[in-house]
Amino acid sequence: MFSVRVHSVDAGHPLSFEDLEFSQVYTSPHTTNTINTKKSQSNPNTAVSKYSERRGVTHLFRSIAHSSLPNPSSKSTTIFVIAVPNYFSFEDFIRFCGSRIDHITELVFIRNDGMDDRYSVIIRLMNQVTSDGFYCSLNGKKFSPGEAEVCHILFLHSVDYTESAEIAGTPPDGSAELPTCPVCLERLDSDTSGILSTLCDHSFQCHCTSKWTDLSCQ
Repeated sequence: MFSVRVHSVDAGHPLSFEDLEFSQVYTSPHTTNTINTKKSQSNPNTAVSKYSERRGVTHLFRSIAHSSLPNPSSKSTTIFVIAVPNYFSFEDFIRFCGSRIDHITELVFIRNDGMDDRYSVIIRLMNQVTSDGFYCSLNGKKFSPGEAEVCHILFLHSVDYTESAEIAGTPPDGSAELPTCPVCLERLDSDTSGILSTLCDHSFQCHCTSKWTDLSCQ
């Protein structure tokens, strides 16, 4: 099981996507159709409570005792999307979620001022069925057809926000800290990282790797 601690002195900033439009594409045995859908919310308070942006440093931890394979005991209704590339805007991410955005009760974009090439997303879903569906539909999917980066999703046991850098960086009992850099995380053994497959071998994709250059990552 994974957990996240965020070192943040930011209270979070509400976001609204009331006028966001996206296309849902579906196929039938005979045709392919595209429907333009406008996501609107009649109650502005719903938008305020559902989406927000927060500044902070994210620390990812994993229980040493758990297997890398997702199982009922390691699942939850809170998920963590690691290292979304910065060229993918918040609006792009909402479109990427498609119709499953309706199953989300809270979505927080976490930005680290020291890492302007990526951001992370913490998502709470209605129940385990919708959480599993979100994972199965989007985990391992490319953010953009023309790019190499894929969506990595982890089930979270807990999310904590703290103003203490020491507390945020201290692993919970029985846990070890993992990198949030996608290149580093994908190069780890799956038993350590909890990621089952690597769709982009970053070590051989110079163009891909160059986009994740980060002085804080060794």
